[in-house]
Amino acid sequence: MMTLIEFLEELNQNKQTVVIPGDEVERLADRFGAGVRGTGFWNKTGDGCVEIPMSNIAEAALNLDNRALTEAIEQLKSPEQFTDMLNSSSAASQLIEALCRLYLQQFQGRVERFQDSNDPAEVERLRHQISQELFGA
Repeated sequence: MMTLIEFLEELNQNKQTVVIPGDEVERLADRFGAGVRGTGFWNKTGDGCVEIPMSNIAEAALNLDNRALTEAIEQLKSPEQFTDMLNSSSAASQLIEALCRLYLQQFQGRVERFQDSNDPAEVERLRHQISQELFGA
């Protein structure tokens, strides 16, 4: 049996992602705000999908208590007319905000590594990643 920490380490090491299709991204953005697009890499020049690292989802979910996570799931699945009544303190909004914070921290970390690196191969790799995230190319 795998422990939680082993599971999270495996998620982080394998760099697995969850892809939210573009139409679902837009549906969620209409309901919960444009921040949905900031939860991961937004392929804005392509199909509009968002790729979220599974490790980020696990970390954000761990930051919510069980009741809040259950509420977030229900709010994300619920019909629009119900979610229109939700405010910015909803559990789903808290989960989305946590995902945005994690992704922004990781992006800032890449920029700092880019600025501090003396390794030409790492500089080029990071330049490409940062450019792709900023400009989609």
